Amino acid sequence: MYDTVKFKIEGATVGNPLTVARYLKDVEEHNSERRGHWISGKLSGNGGDYTVTANSFGVFLNGSLAKYKLPSNAYTMTRRTTAEAVQELSDELHCDVGAAIVTRADFSTVFPTKRPPSDYYNGLLSLAHYKRLLTNTDTLYFRQNERTLVFYDKTKEAAAKGAKIPESLRGCNLLRYELRLLKHLQNRFRWDGAVTGAALSDERFYIQFMKMWEGEFYRIRKMNQNYNVMTNNIKTVVDGEKAFFSTLLQQMGQECVDRYLADLRAKQTYSDPKSYTRLKQRLYKLLQGAGAVDDDLIRELETAVKYCAAYQR
Repeated sequence: MYDTVKFKIEGATVGNPLTVARYLKDVEEHNSERRGHWISGKLSGNGGDYTVTANSFGVFLNGSLAKYKLPSNAYTMTRRTTAEAVQELSDELHCDVGAAIVTRADFSTVFPTKRPPSDYYNGLLSLAHYKRLLTNTDTLYFRQNERTLVFYDKTKEAAAKGAKIPESLRGCNLLRYELRLLKHLQNRFRWDGAVTGAALSDERFYIQFMKMWEGEFYRIRKMNQNYNVMTNNIKTVVDGEKAFFSTLLQQMGQECVDRYLADLRAKQTYSDPKSYTRLKQRLYKLLQGAGAVDDDLIRELETAVKYCAAYQR
């Protein structure tokens, strides 16, 4: 389930951190006012490279644990392969990466879906304390400073980068759901001391991360109303007007609502800031009422996440 993982090895634990240069490929030396003298290079596993930098303060590793150990990150890291990858990094770098502090970790997997991933995004409406951002038709973000949720089309991304897809998943629509913890991992878990490389394969830590990954998905406000239910409930002219407006909002997408609200804020339309929140809630309620996203799509994702959380180890 792990993808990108960043590690920090404190300089005091390795003597002179710059000596790791002898174990790296494509080594370069650098000098800057802020960082002083430092070196960079790469460690190469079965799939991809891990970038390593070192200065007088320590050794820093940045890369995809899945790509380092497996043919690509379309393959899923288990606790066993995670422990093996950390040990292989340690062996190659001649430093104990198991004792290194994890400064970022991404938790993710891919789901085969009945329809292209972009068909599911309109059903994922909002998440409290996150900013929703659809960067293109294939990638949806929920962002905040320390955490990010990402949904994207893994089939298209793999084709663009020439990444390998497991034989059992070739020819499928593949939706990837990823939770990125960008900083302060220790604060996110009930964990004694810093989160280290060895903790990644610890069963208790892994299950906590899995539950967080699952929980953040279920916290997303979703569109679960069926379109036919909405239209069948029309009793008055006002009901018909609301249903029609809701359908138009759904066709334009949530981004249209967000742009409209941003424009009102820029023009300082309301003197009371709470008015923007109230309007947003009313428009989102109408957007949800459209229900053009089939219930089956949302249930499909929920079932996939639930199954993965229950059985993926």
